[in-house]
Amino acid sequence: MASDKPSLYTAWHSPFGWRAWISLLEKGVEFDYHETDPYEKSPEWFKISPRGLAPCIRHKGKSVYESTICMEYIDEAWPCTPRLLPEDPYDRAYVRMWTDHVNKKIIPHIFGMIVHQTATEQEKSKQDALDGIAAYLEAMRDGGPYFLGQNFSMADIALGTFGSIFFCMEHYRGFKVPNEAKFVKFHDWIQTIVARKSWQTVLPPREQVLEDWRPYAEGVAQTELAKAAKQGKTP
Repeated sequence: MASDKPSLYTAWHSPFGWRAWISLLEKGVEFDYHETDPYEKSPEWFKISPRGLAPCIRHKGKSVYESTICMEYIDEAWPCTPRLLPEDPYDRAYVRMWTDHVNKKIIPHIFGMIVHQTATEQEKSKQDALDGIAAYLEAMRDGGPYFLGQNFSMADIALGTFGSIFFCMEHYRGFKVPNEAKFVKFHDWIQTIVARKSWQTVLPPREQVLEDWRPYAEGVAQTELAKAAKQGKTP
């Protein structure tokens, strides 16, 4: 009989993987962690993750992959509080819409500013990322400190896993979210996010993050992620 205890397959350095990892921690789910190299396309790995993607959750003999889908699955498979997707149908849709915005209008540009090697391309990616962040902040509900106001949700995890390592983009590309009126919410929000116990558990040391991103910044990374980012796609 397949075990009810889930297994998480991901890499320590992956912000996408942190999404699933943090979701499990936030829900208080007991799970087995398996450190994984998603770029090692072995037959054994494809048996676990049919498309070779990480994060991947193995639960009751079945696999769930893609980071956003993993977050939704965790919330639905373990419907205890805190709910990552609200009970109200519109609020659920709202969180999904803005998680999709993060995936399509922010993350590709975060990767883009790192992998592109010309100043023109980097500056365009920086501005596109800021435009996406500004729209996300405008969509935040009043009453803070989270995207939905008082309620932590999947939309916070979606951007927070990347926002918590913006120091890396600053280090390599000089990117910073400005201290301007329209970005005030971001700075208050990200401080609240990274203070959560789940983030403190998952985030690697700063120097390890910088070293992991160095090949992308130097233009020598040959991973699928780097290739997708150069094409302006969500990795």
